[in-house]
Amino acid sequence: MDEILFVSIGAILGANIRFKISSKLEKITVSKDFLILIINTFASFCLGLFLSLVEQLRALTYYYQLVLFFSIGFLGSLSSFSSFVNDLFDLCLRLKFIRALKLFIISTSIGIIAFAFGLFLGNQ
Repeated sequence: MDEILFVSIGAILGANIRFKISSKLEKITVSKDFLILIINTFASFCLGLFLSLVEQLRALTYYYQLVLFFSIGFLGSLSSFSSFVNDLFDLCLRLKFIRALKLFIISTSIGIIAFAFGLFLGNQ
């Protein structure tokens, strides 16, 4: 039951921060696709950074709960895989397959690069 609580609290915080970031970026008229790309890239970077530092936290009493809270709850909620998939699905429904493929490749590639960069920085 404790695991659910830690994931839930992290998810609440992540969703609220995502909402705040989205609200701020929408004011400067960032497109929806680019907005999702920015937030997911940031979450991927943070996950890579966190996972590179997590070994140093193993001695903490609540190590496992911290991993659940931050990696699954907070960052899982901050990133928006469902919005990403919904945008891809919408583009496919509108028969814009090339644009959907470009969005998929760009988002996935940048997410992997951001994750790797976070891992790299954390291991320095």
